[in-house]
Amino acid sequence: MKDSSTRPKHASRCIGVCTLNEGGICVGCHRDLQEISAWANASKPEREEMNRVAAAREQQMSRRPN
Repeated sequence: MKDSSTRPKHASRCIGVCTLNEGGICVGCHRDLQEISAWANASKPEREEMNRVAAAREQQMSRRPN
């Protein structure tokens, strides 16, 4: 997986693994369907916010339960 720190803040997080988990979150980009569908028409600040939220989800999903 690509290191998110090397991507521009407004670049898509899509890595071509378009599969939703049981919570409706893409296991590749960590965005939900609403964010994915809104991406094409989103402003740069909106895209940056979607990426911030998705990155936080990615961190949360990668944590292993104790």
